[in-house]
Amino acid sequence: MRLLCLTYALFAACILEVEASNCSPFPSSVIEFSSGFKQPDPPLIKAEYGTSFIQHKWNQNMSHITTGFIENSPSQLIVRVDEAFNGTLASSVFNYANSTKEGLVDNTLTSYDKLGKSTVWREFVNSNFPLFPESLLIENDAVFGGLVDRQLNDGPVATWNIMYQGAIPVTVYVNSCNIMVGYDYFSPGLRTRVITEYFNIQV
Repeated sequence: MRLLCLTYALFAACILEVEASNCSPFPSSVIEFSSGFKQPDPPLIKAEYGTSFIQHKWNQNMSHITTGFIENSPSQLIVRVDEAFNGTLASSVFNYANSTKEGLVDNTLTSYDKLGKSTVWREFVNSNFPLFPESLLIENDAVFGGLVDRQLNDGPVATWNIMYQGAIPVTVYVNSCNIMVGYDYFSPGLRTRVITEYFNIQV
């Protein structure tokens, strides 16, 4: 058990995270330089979840850090993100049932400034918060990338590499219970890098 504390802009939280002690450890056959290594098949992931997160997105023109809570619901084709950044509170609903053929998603964003004034904005966007179905890794022919340690996770997690929408390289991090604990991606267009870490995950 450990206590995680984050302080960012208007958002401050200390989260008590309980280790997933009922997860079986990864087998030795997935350790990269083990003589018995065999590339595992991509698993189904537990896709209906809520999680606290911290995300950093940057390129040569900007650096944006945000933290908050994500609800991922493939059954409703919805991702909801409540977040805090630069003194602003915001709530986004991404409706994946209403997407364009280019992959843009219907997004309704409600934001609140430091004085509590609200602004509602709606547009089709290229979302930083993809909808992750349970078959994500299987459908995208994910390649196992080895075990790594992540800052907000206890013990190693598996990395799985996919090409999201056939164009964007994404690394998905999954623990030994097949629960996502974060994702990173690189968008070649503006040379944008995004890293996202999960904690206090509720499946």
